[in-house]
Amino acid sequence: MSKILSVTIPTYNVERYLKQCLDSFIIPEIIDDMEILIVNDGSTDSSPIIAKEYTEKYPDTFKLINKENGGHGSTINTGIANATGKYFKVVDSDDWVDTKSMINLIATLKKDDCDLVYSNYYWVDNDTGKKTVEFQKPFDGVVYNREYNFEKLPHEIFLKMHGYTVKTDILRQIRKIDENCFYVDMEFVVYPIPYINTVKFIPDFVYQYRIGLPNQSMNVEKMKRNSTNFDRVLKALLKFYDENVELNIADSKKKYIENVIARLVASRMKIYLSFPFSKKVSKDMKVIDEKIKNNYPAIYQSNINSAVRILRKTGYKAYPLARFCYYIKQKS
Repeated sequence: MSKILSVTIPTYNVERYLKQCLDSFIIPEIIDDMEILIVNDGSTDSSPIIAKEYTEKYPDTFKLINKENGGHGSTINTGIANATGKYFKVVDSDDWVDTKSMINLIATLKKDDCDLVYSNYYWVDNDTGKKTVEFQKPFDGVVYNREYNFEKLPHEIFLKMHGYTVKTDILRQIRKIDENCFYVDMEFVVYPIPYINTVKFIPDFVYQYRIGLPNQSMNVEKMKRNSTNFDRVLKALLKFYDENVELNIADSKKKYIENVIARLVASRMKIYLSFPFSKKVSKDMKVIDEKIKNNYPAIYQSNINSAVRILRKTGYKAYPLARFCYYIKQKS
């Protein structure tokens, strides 16, 4: 039976959370419509044993792919290469999906042919279970379940991996996601943009994103340790931007990519601010910002981050104050 959706589950040493993730896809109404690819990235715990239990019990739905450790990007690349579903989604193995919302997503995928279906997601605190919403809606005035031309969407929207369900055929046209590298979700959501023409937004909170784990890549201390990975992704996206400018992609798509990269630049500045106060950090911040200003003026002008705006207006003289404010915010 052909599948409407392939879900890739990047899996590395998540024995504590994997069952909750996989159980969330055992939904009788739609289980036959899904292909769940558990991509084991060289786990050394019982994760592959747990995964095998599901492949044996639900062989038509769950598939286990074992590979050497290559990082999050490598699991996505492997998932894309092995997917048979019309659509493709990534759900990390310490996260899960909501039953009712997942049923609605599958119903939408069955009746429509949009390149991208975008749903909402919750942040779920690992300790308290409290759910919060990062974005109440993708943009003001959105009409859910309406097909949009991507080029007509507001430039300021920011579509994140947790909401993405995209045609598999589109993903087979994009460059490979960087491997052995953190923060590649930005590559996953940007690389398909030149090929996405139609988008539908649905109001359902499909993805349940667990936050508060000490080993998460977005943990501040881990971001500091892996700042070179951030630079690698930024470099890859700037190269991608250069290539697509040369290919004369639509102005609206170009502007969207500029906005996303500007957000990444602002996040890089946040990492700099997380380091102890030093003149070297201030100098490094200014150097990278000057490179963006001189080589990518459109990306430079797309910044919406207030801290970055203040730093630029003061020629980075406000760095001590920005560092202090960041410190206070982290302590509160």
